[in-house]
Amino acid sequence: MSKFRQNKSKEMPGVSTASLPDIVFTVLAFFVVVSSMKQSDLKVEVTKPSGKEIIQLDKNEAIDYINAGIPKNTAFGTTARLQLDDKVVPDFLEIREFIELKRRPRTPLANDKATVSIKADKDDVDMDIIDKIENELREVEALRINYSTQKESKGNN
Repeated sequence: MSKFRQNKSKEMPGVSTASLPDIVFTVLAFFVVVSSMKQSDLKVEVTKPSGKEIIQLDKNEAIDYINAGIPKNTAFGTTARLQLDDKVVPDFLEIREFIELKRRPRTPLANDKATVSIKADKDDVDMDIIDKIENELREVEALRINYSTQKESKGNN
């Protein structure tokens, strides 16, 4: 028979920290991938209208934002303007180019599911402007439109 040696010191070995940097960078990469950054700074004043029946858009779908309101910087004018990404534009025809630029990097399936979210000021943007935006979106066949609202407070019934 063989003889086994018994180790008289029964201390626990120290925890190895060799893989700690790998774990930290993996967690960091995870948060960078799943977090979303603010798309653009709002350069027009927008007070969203309130609504009773609202639906939250899925953050993972392609959403193109069109903001309409009075520019914060008076150099852009004092009447309602459009903001497409970080650019304030006076002409509705630029919506076509904006949508086409947004569609280029996407797949055809993602373009079919893409939504255009219109965030318009409830006081300064009238339905004529909304109608012009909708007509330009029809021209480029961007037919999935969402109107951004805020939840109606209970006191406004």
